[in-house]
Amino acid sequence: MEIKQTIRLRRLTAADTDLDEIARELNDSDSEVSVKKFTTGTLRDFLSIHGNFYLVAFIEGHIAGATHGYLHLHPAGPKYLYIDEVDTVKEFRRLGVASSMLREAFEIGRKLGASEAWVGTENDNEPAKALYLGFSPSEIENGPIYTYKLGEPTN
Repeated sequence: MEIKQTIRLRRLTAADTDLDEIARELNDSDSEVSVKKFTTGTLRDFLSIHGNFYLVAFIEGHIAGATHGYLHLHPAGPKYLYIDEVDTVKEFRRLGVASSMLREAFEIGRKLGASEAWVGTENDNEPAKALYLGFSPSEIENGPIYTYKLGEPTN
């Protein structure tokens, strides 16, 4: 008999009083988050910007995954949602965590007025590619992304 685990999604806000605990658990998690330097301050700063969101998935009181995104306003008017780092903690993979977060991120984008949502992954990340294809994308872009190190911020 298979036991279905309940996934609870929570959209963080800058006013949340437990961001300290969330930051600590995100930093300690066995996920593929690229930068694990979360603090209460960095989360508050991020969440204070209109159009930014941070979504956390919980299973049995533990962080099972997280994703965040940004609303982009094109100079011609359209709004687009960029979804970044759809990450699931290793022990909670293959339970529907990433799918639940992606569905919720799409809903957040709709509520923010976005006409499209964008999400990407590396060419060799077959599980992520399968997940995203399962949502029937209207378009699949091909091509490299270039990163440039700009040095230390001047502000």
